[in-house]
Amino acid sequence: MKEKVLSVPTAFGAPLELYKNSWGKSGHEILSIVSGLQGDHLNGMYLSSRLSQFLDSVVEGIDPNYTLKGQVISFPVANLNAIQSGSRLWPYDGMDMDLAFPGNPEGETSEALASAIYTHTADSYWGIILQSASPHYEDAPHIQVTKLDGRIKKLARDLQIDTVRKLNETSKVSLFHQWYAHDIITVTLSAGSPRTLNVQQCEALFQGIVNFMVAEKILKDKRKIKPEENIKPRFYQPGDEVAVLAGTAGMFLKEVKVGTAVQAGQKIGEIRDIYSGKRREEITATANGFLVTLRQYPIVYEKEPIAIILTTKKSWREYLPWPTRRGAN
Repeated sequence: MKEKVLSVPTAFGAPLELYKNSWGKSGHEILSIVSGLQGDHLNGMYLSSRLSQFLDSVVEGIDPNYTLKGQVISFPVANLNAIQSGSRLWPYDGMDMDLAFPGNPEGETSEALASAIYTHTADSYWGIILQSASPHYEDAPHIQVTKLDGRIKKLARDLQIDTVRKLNETSKVSLFHQWYAHDIITVTLSAGSPRTLNVQQCEALFQGIVNFMVAEKILKDKRKIKPEENIKPRFYQPGDEVAVLAGTAGMFLKEVKVGTAVQAGQKIGEIRDIYSGKRREEITATANGFLVTLRQYPIVYEKEPIAIILTTKKSWREYLPWPTRRGAN
């Protein structure tokens, strides 16, 4: 059900309106999903609309495979002004809406929007924020967290997304921090790059959210089909991240895809001189691991990050000069 939760007057006559979608009856544990905090994060908005279409079909009985048992709330378009301008921030106030929480109902437009979103999601049990990579980069679909306690690990396993990246603490005025401080089990799902839409990546995250809803009994799958193989997420600490930096300035031409495994010394791409076209530097992976972030915008300057590789520390058994039996002490 689509519901208007806020209307803000504007100088041009038509008010700025904030809508939420909700499914299920009150009294159940609530899953809240927010997308569009930045106006150029189109993947999250598309994914949210995909979920809305799916949940509408479940509630209306069009999808015969599922029954809704829990409650879901979504804010598909959090920062409409920025989206309409096609930019990350709303140019009029220049405020990053994800730095306006918990908001202020009597404050500026971004603060009033943040307050409405926070108020309507404060009773949630789970919270999922949908986003894309930072400007000029592309992310492989993955989960971002700031804690790795048992509840977060269970949520990650339920999502069946294989990469979980623990970040340093977020800003205290972000939605993520406010939810987590309110004891809401919170994760961010990141995929793709700003101002672009990758339907394949969105579909992977969509299936992950459906997996989660079934595992937590928000949805009942009438087919009772067991997954062929459960994905065991890899959990990466901040110290597991290795940045690949540009040694010179120029135009970066990539030769690998984000979301793939790379080996130390493997060529990632090269930087060419913009005027002559000559190669100035070959960019290679500095470690074995998973390429979670890759430069998309080709113009780079010296010392700018080209890629982020998530590395996996070896088990102590891998350092032994002899093979060990599984389960051996």
